[in-house]
Amino acid sequence: MKLLTLEDYQKAGETFWPKYDYVAKELGEGARAEDILRVMEAIGGVALKFALEEKEKEGPFGFNKNTETPPTDTVTNTFGYV
Repeated sequence: MKLLTLEDYQKAGETFWPKYDYVAKELGEGARAEDILRVMEAIGGVALKFALEEKEKEGPFGFNKNTETPPTDTVTNTFGYV
């Protein structure tokens, strides 16, 4: 098992602390760290749900695409069949 280094903590802190500070500010001055972390977890679940919904709206990629006409080879004007 790899031990975490100070650099690992610093990298994680770059994304963690702005979120923590945002939630702490929203909860107010008397918020306890336990409350802030609990709200962060709840907001993270909602944010993940929104992110997944947005990704679904982007449409299928790769082999899952539905195209109206098959792609043609512009050189031979064939449908890729030999």
